Amino acid sequence: MCVPCDLNMSDEAQTAGEIVRSKIERDPVVRFGLARGLVNHRALAREMQSESRSDTSFDALLSAIRRYPLRQTHERREWTGRMISKLVLRNKVAVLSLKNGGETQKAIARFSEEVNYSAGETFRVISSMDYVSVTLDVKNAERLEPRLPKSTIRKKTGGLAELTIEMNTEVEDSPGALAAIVGELALDDVNIRQLTSVGPGRVIVLVNEADALKSYQALETLAKA
Repeated sequence: MCVPCDLNMSDEAQTAGEIVRSKIERDPVVRFGLARGLVNHRALAREMQSESRSDTSFDALLSAIRRYPLRQTHERREWTGRMISKLVLRNKVAVLSLKNGGETQKAIARFSEEVNYSAGETFRVISSMDYVSVTLDVKNAERLEPRLPKSTIRKKTGGLAELTIEMNTEVEDSPGALAAIVGELALDDVNIRQLTSVGPGRVIVLVNEADALKSYQALETLAKA
């Protein structure tokens, strides 16, 4: 009679472990929050229980959370921080979302020749089959916009700040570095508007200007971890 009971307990523990592992490994905010000691285990267990479709008990989930190996996550966070060599913050950035097409491409190409890159002006183009996203300084957005056919302009987003993160090129071959950065910003309630890799070891994050300072401070803290 005791054997079935033991098997049932083992099944529940296994189910709890699967639920916890899936939640933590799929959510970098939870993972890095646990690694930093910022997440309440009991509250997380209650959330997992409410989200789960199984009959796994609260105690089984709580036990599985406490057993989850966080050492690797903590080491990954510290390693990512050591890889950060420089942070640069710029405000007054805008994004123009455009319909792709011949006229759009020509207007962008002509305008790119007028951008003063040596003065640190931002001009970055991401193109897909149907749409083009142009990230640039607000003053240049105001100059470019009238040169575009009105029908091509889908949306203009202003009030943004650009945070450039320069890192050791080792991060290119190391999984988890971007997850650490995203998790760190999310823990500080920062809404990432755009994230782009623009070269070996260089990542650019666009955030709302209201979040600019705390974004910088969050990554500065990570770099000192």
